[in-house]
Amino acid sequence: MRYLIRFLAGAAWVGLAQADLIATFSQQGEPTDKRLDRIVALSVPAGQVATPFLKPEKFETEWIGNLKIEQRRRLVFSFEGQGAKAELSINGEVLLTEAGKFGAIKSARLRLNPGVHALSVKYQSSNDGAGEIRLYWEEEGMARQTIPPSAYEVTADEAATAADMKRHGRKVFAEQNCAKCHAPANGFGATPMPELLEIAPILAGIGDRVTEEWLMKWIADPKAMNPSTKMPHMVDPSTPQGLQQAADLAAYLVSTATKKDLKPTTPDPALVKAGGVVFHELGCVACHDPAGEKTGDDSNRIPLNNVASKYLPDQLMAFLKKPEAFHPYTSMPNFKLSDDEAKSLAAFLEADSSGKETKLSYAFPKGDATRGAAVSESLQCGTCHPGMPGGVSKAASLDEIFKIDWAKKGCVSSEKKQEKLPKPNLNPKQLEALLAFSKSGHGSLTKDNHAEFASRQIDVKRCISCHALDEQPALLSSIHGSTAKLAAHVKGLDERVDQSRPQLTYIGEMLHTSYIEEVLTGTVKERARPWLGMRMPAFNAHAKPFAEGLSRLHGFSPSAPEKMKTDPEMVKIGHSLIGTEGFGCTTCHGDGDIKPTAAFEVGAVNFVQISERFREGYYYRWMDHPAAVMPGSKMPRYAEGNKSNLQNVLEGDASKQYEAIWNWIQER
Repeated sequence: MRYLIRFLAGAAWVGLAQADLIATFSQQGEPTDKRLDRIVALSVPAGQVATPFLKPEKFETEWIGNLKIEQRRRLVFSFEGQGAKAELSINGEVLLTEAGKFGAIKSARLRLNPGVHALSVKYQSSNDGAGEIRLYWEEEGMARQTIPPSAYEVTADEAATAADMKRHGRKVFAEQNCAKCHAPANGFGATPMPELLEIAPILAGIGDRVTEEWLMKWIADPKAMNPSTKMPHMVDPSTPQGLQQAADLAAYLVSTATKKDLKPTTPDPALVKAGGVVFHELGCVACHDPAGEKTGDDSNRIPLNNVASKYLPDQLMAFLKKPEAFHPYTSMPNFKLSDDEAKSLAAFLEADSSGKETKLSYAFPKGDATRGAAVSESLQCGTCHPGMPGGVSKAASLDEIFKIDWAKKGCVSSEKKQEKLPKPNLNPKQLEALLAFSKSGHGSLTKDNHAEFASRQIDVKRCISCHALDEQPALLSSIHGSTAKLAAHVKGLDERVDQSRPQLTYIGEMLHTSYIEEVLTGTVKERARPWLGMRMPAFNAHAKPFAEGLSRLHGFSPSAPEKMKTDPEMVKIGHSLIGTEGFGCTTCHGDGDIKPTAAFEVGAVNFVQISERFREGYYYRWMDHPAAVMPGSKMPRYAEGNKSNLQNVLEGDASKQYEAIWNWIQER
């Protein structure tokens, strides 16, 4: 779904021709559904749907596209997984068919000349609707590997374009909280789209956290304050009535404040300077436009120009320490900042944004808290914000709104008579997608697919702001230099080991689901890459289904490390292989408290962490040809065609040598 991620992250439509494969899903007696996939991979447990537009029953899938071959290759193909049947065809010729548990056989060796070759993979799930499939290739000199997304290409047909437009619209419907007002008569069932269960920020006590002036501006014109906000226009600031509503509602929100007449403080210059270093080191610019700046790119970074005018003294520090305290589903992650880091970063942000706040031309009247409570009730603020007046929706039910034409009636209609309704902040393509979804019915909201959920979370959590995915580089890689001046005074900052961040291309194939979840929740005991100035923050909301979805996105069921029975002799050989007399792994990799011998030249994950992180199958693919799995990797290749450079160990059989190292790793 490479194009999907680009579309969502940039909020600007890119050509569907950038998709890699078209997947067509079908069930007996049901309409087909199409989706644009990155690779041939699928993992669906019994009882879950293959896509939200299907039933949780037996299904069939066909992936079609082209294989791009740059030079003549002689390839062997194979499946992993299970199901009723799987069939691979290239250029119209059936090369491989399997049933039941896949992986027992391989295709005949196929010579492919440079160019594009038509590919089709047909798959049938088990009778209970469970399905799992992965497609691999191999050749002489390269062990079996997942076919990378870059090897596929496809031009989406009209049906695939329409299906994915509908899918985008479903996401927009959820993230705009439409179902908070338009609730279903009988609920969403046991397995709804997870985003539908989210809540907006909790506003209780907000008067102790932010200023009344900022609240008035935000209520009056949220888009002006943050161009990519999901907060709709609830009042019309072009009218005296709208400005009065904004002022009254702000007055109500701050009426319960316990901290009165707090005076702004001037940040300590030393703290400001230290905070600038933290801002640069954490790569904050990946998600935020610096105060007073607008880059003009399509990344929809959140502006920081209103920070100083928004937060009351000490409240920004508290927010930075625990962003999710009053908004469990915030997109702002938790960096586990120390008190010193949070204090200095808050000082920097306040100083840097001071005097740069968004200027609005509105003249707000004096607000009244009593009237503000009534405004909250009339606007039904409580349907999104727990505890606010107006928690019982008076809007049409979910069933009712899907019977009307949204282009002519409702919140997104352009009809003049609809002006009193909330106005969602949608760009033209989001609106087009939402209208497309409106014609599909609301049944898909009651069920979800973990892999598709993971794709949406990659966008929501802005993962590709910091991490490369497939052939798309991380946004931060091109813009991080813009904040380097903030840390220019720190001696040796630019002389450290490689600061590149891990790629996401094979993340669900590489890591155990349990470890991914620990990373997302910030509960990993030791950082895998402690040499990085930047660090992975915690995204607690939806961590468990997101982790599972990343695994299933790559065709794998959820996994956790299991204690394996090791061979003492292989453990001994593995230990010798990682040392200077073997492959020299200890040059870069530490082993517990034992530091790598080239610690100041290159960074690598400590051996004691590998078994809790890596899936075994990925470990062997990685060891055989690291650069094929992760282009640009500094990990060297130790063998070709399974012929190791160390011919005096295990008869030079690289696979056996890697097995010995894996045995040793399990004892760490």
